[in-house]
Amino acid sequence: MVDENVTVKGSPVRSLQKFLDAELTPEQREQVLGALPAEYATRFRSPILATETVPVHMLNRFTEEAARVKNEPVEAFARRAGREGASDAVKGIYRFFVLVLTPPALLSKASHMWTSLYNRGEMRIDEQTDTSARIRILNFPSEAVGCARVTGWIERMAELTGVRNIKVEQRQCFAHGAACCGWRVSWR
Repeated sequence: MVDENVTVKGSPVRSLQKFLDAELTPEQREQVLGALPAEYATRFRSPILATETVPVHMLNRFTEEAARVKNEPVEAFARRAGREGASDAVKGIYRFFVLVLTPPALLSKASHMWTSLYNRGEMRIDEQTDTSARIRILNFPSEAVGCARVTGWIERMAELTGVRNIKVEQRQCFAHGAACCGWRVSWR
């Protein structure tokens, strides 16, 4: 069952809107919006304010419908959307910080970034070395499409630090019966 009380701030929604504007024709965009509940179709037709909140489930549904209309596998589409969301998040002054931080330094900020965007869940970084880490999201009712976006986001954020040979592997998922979602990230 979907929990409509789990919300995300407007920034990731705005990034997804930009991504969809670039990926979809106006006709495809209308198809996507037409498949959503009227309230959210109306909201997503306009820019979302950074301070607004949207149910995570609706962000996931927006992503799924766009992948369907684009005739692309949901996981691949969502992962690309997550990568673009990370790129969008670090434009301007934040780009400088990502470029000068090492992956371990960036990971030390990840938990705070999560809680500044989502009203539920906790991101934990553990088993961290100079070239790898385990990332877990606890107490968060995720959906596979949301995890694919997070995977793309992690991948792109790591790339922006300048490291090479990045590998992001999701090893467990709440949506598939695991207690939490977890990734192993490694780089060189």
